[in-house]
Amino acid sequence: MKKLFVCAMLMGLVLPAFAADAIYKGDAKKDVVCYFFRGNFCSDPACKKLIYNHPGNAVSKVKGRIDAKNAIYRLMGDKIFKGYSVKKEDCIATIVETKTQKGNLKAAKVYEGWAVARDKKEKFEKGGITIITSMKVTADGISKPAGKVLYTIVDNKIFKGDSTDPKDCVLNYTGDLNASRLLFVCIELAK
Repeated sequence: MKKLFVCAMLMGLVLPAFAADAIYKGDAKKDVVCYFFRGNFCSDPACKKLIYNHPGNAVSKVKGRIDAKNAIYRLMGDKIFKGYSVKKEDCIATIVETKTQKGNLKAAKVYEGWAVARDKKEKFEKGGITIITSMKVTADGISKPAGKVLYTIVDNKIFKGDSTDPKDCVLNYTGDLNASRLLFVCIELAK
């Protein structure tokens, strides 16, 4: 009986560690686009059928090491680039965080192309929440206007453009994803 109890307790601790985060189409949690688990985007909840490999700062469609030959995107800081490039002209989009909690993204805007966020003023709240109350977003860090807002991320939902209207919601997700993973999700999965 004691062994059974210990085994049940261990299974209770282990099983939640294997739960994959789901990404859904639209505003409802019914049409699954894919699942995310340990750096992999997969088509099945058991995460056996790989769609994209995103272990670190690059994305590919093959498991294992990502290099210049198999990279679809490269993520550096808050920007996503075509292939394995880090050239300014290859920058597809920039994510600008507006709210985080203990390293996880809670709110952001995704700008088309290269953008620079400066003069940030932050407010800190209980629970490790950081809110950017104001900032200047430009294309050159000085005065050139940034590209258009492609997506807005708020409360685990991704909206088209600069909207938070439920009719503009293109994706929603469970769990917590960092800025680079959400930037990839916006560019590749929210099309």
